[in-house]
Amino acid sequence: MKRIILERISKASLNKILDIDNFKDIDWIWVNREIFRDILYNLDLDREFEEEELEKFLKDIEDEVMIKELLGPFKKEGYLSLDQNLFANLEKGYKPTLDIDTIIFVKEKYYRKLFIKQINGYNWVLKAMAIDTYLRMGLEYNSLKETYEELYNENTRIIEDLLSTNEYAFLNGVWKFEKKTKELYFYKSGEFYNSWTEGEVNSRFEELIKK
Repeated sequence: MKRIILERISKASLNKILDIDNFKDIDWIWVNREIFRDILYNLDLDREFEEEELEKFLKDIEDEVMIKELLGPFKKEGYLSLDQNLFANLEKGYKPTLDIDTIIFVKEKYYRKLFIKQINGYNWVLKAMAIDTYLRMGLEYNSLKETYEELYNENTRIIEDLLSTNEYAFLNGVWKFEKKTKELYFYKSGEFYNSWTEGEVNSRFEELIKK
């Protein structure tokens, strides 16, 4: 039964799954366990299975398994899946759910628009990481400029990871980002070394980049 239901979901159109006629003006959609029951009934699975069977499916199904089957239908409508913490950093009107796991599906064009808008505000983070790497990590780079250009310059993946989990690890270094205060904390081998703010980073970076 479980396999059959999941197959019905993965092969259905997103219109049918969510009972929405058109997704043209819908930039993002949240999905979590709260709407799993609606999905089953939108697909008329109550005509194929007894209510007790559907309830057992809902009780037993893991969130990640259900989400996996929804990836295909969402992708066909131009959506990509996004960690809700990352999305909350990009979309000011969204607050992450604390009591239930939620995935955000975002139109790819809308996501790129949001991310480009935010990326410039976090360039200082990449500069801070470059400084810590150059001064503390013992790598064979001859200058801060070389370190920055090789590892961090325009590395949007680092910013995505940092905004998703509030930390980023590289070799034996870990940076932790405090969203409320906009501070970045650097640890090496579990030991705290220093913290950064945007103003401090820009000043120090300009000083070191000339050497």
